[in-house]
Amino acid sequence: MALTAPGKSTPDQSSGQLTQKQVDALVKRLQDPRRARQFLMDAGLIDADGQLARPYRSQDAQTAT
Repeated sequence: MALTAPGKSTPDQSSGQLTQKQVDALVKRLQDPRRARQFLMDAGLIDADGQLARPYRSQDAQTAT
């Protein structure tokens, strides 16, 4: 789920920072739980089961599985 930038480049965009308008649009879009879950999966933060991806799990969680 890629965030599309407006056609005109701004200094914030060239530095990799999102504008407030882009953040607001993303937050609105991610209010749908399916989209939010897909976003987290695409970012590599959670796996298909909704569990934290391996690099983000605590040692206790890793030994429990």
